[in-house]
Amino acid sequence: MSGRREAFPLRPWVERAWRGDAGVLAALLLGPLAAVYRVGSALSRFRAARARRPMPGMTVIAIGGLTVGGAGKTTLARWAARAALDAGRRPAILLRGHGSAAAGRAPQVVPIDAPSNPGAARRYGDETLAHRAALPASVLVVTGKDRRKAARLALESGADLAILDDGWEQETLAWDFLWVVIDPLRPFGNGRLLPAGPLRRPPGNLRQATVIVEIAEAKGEESAGANMLLEVASRALPRVRFSRRVEGWSRSGGSGDAVGAPTPPVGPRLLISSVGSPERLERFLTGAGAAHDDHVAFPDHAAWDHLLVARRAAALAAKTGLPPVLVVTDKDAGRAALLPAVGLEVWVVRTGLAPLDDVSPLLAGLRNRASGTAVAARPPIG
Repeated sequence: MSGRREAFPLRPWVERAWRGDAGVLAALLLGPLAAVYRVGSALSRFRAARARRPMPGMTVIAIGGLTVGGAGKTTLARWAARAALDAGRRPAILLRGHGSAAAGRAPQVVPIDAPSNPGAARRYGDETLAHRAALPASVLVVTGKDRRKAARLALESGADLAILDDGWEQETLAWDFLWVVIDPLRPFGNGRLLPAGPLRRPPGNLRQATVIVEIAEAKGEESAGANMLLEVASRALPRVRFSRRVEGWSRSGGSGDAVGAPTPPVGPRLLISSVGSPERLERFLTGAGAAHDDHVAFPDHAAWDHLLVARRAAALAAKTGLPPVLVVTDKDAGRAALLPAVGLEVWVVRTGLAPLDDVSPLLAGLRNRASGTAVAARPPIG
């Protein structure tokens, strides 16, 4: 049973507006702001396009999204890194480290043991730690606001392929390939730009992409993206569909030691998240047979209110008569490690991607330009 989310004063109203459920008031208040955003963002994109410069010796794949929220860019970046390793490339994932100290510092290579260090999420960022924990040591993870400087550091550290997690908006590093990720159920939200809708860019910007990637969160969604507006906006572009899957669960007990498990936890589940699209996360977990009983949804990248989590856990325990288990994504594993959840288990769900289509349009981005050789025909699934 899916439970209620935590209410934050403005976000639910804005989200309802994005779904078209908030009525005339939303259109009156948010419409003029969207017009201002349209002009400002267009100028920003124009300046960024003129400022980006290539990095000789490095193939660059940028992964971006049309809308705000979690369309699956981070999971696709990990799939690309594993496919690159299969192809004999030396990949590095480059990301800003949003919301962390790393975002304002010079680029740095994230150490292998970073996920096990207390406070690492504040230092490097939640998505950074999720990458570092999920990928082998042969994949570099580099943080830094200036992606070109980060690419230079990755190149000097032995990488020959840069994968930019959320790299469409950055304004320093030119890319060779652009993969744009969309939600097959709501590729454009309500079709409006921020803040009247979730669009960062007009749908016509899809024509800048090399490949359109659709990531389904549950069975049946994989065929939902073929709507007329998407067909027009992405005309003649290759499209590759994936479905998200559970790769495993890990449980952290009182000792902090992780214990792997193939199935979701038994008992009432309190989902805690700080992701861009809580609704997509709920769709995925429900489809994976791990529906939650309650959901505390903090804003994307936000710090957690531990007292609030404790209150909601106590309320769920009183309602069900059983101690709840706390469920988090791998992105939030670093924050979950700081929870003073005495007597409560914390479970981390780790996810990957399974391709539903021929992935050769994506494999073209992993070709070794220096030698002209193509990658192996079969990428890893994950």
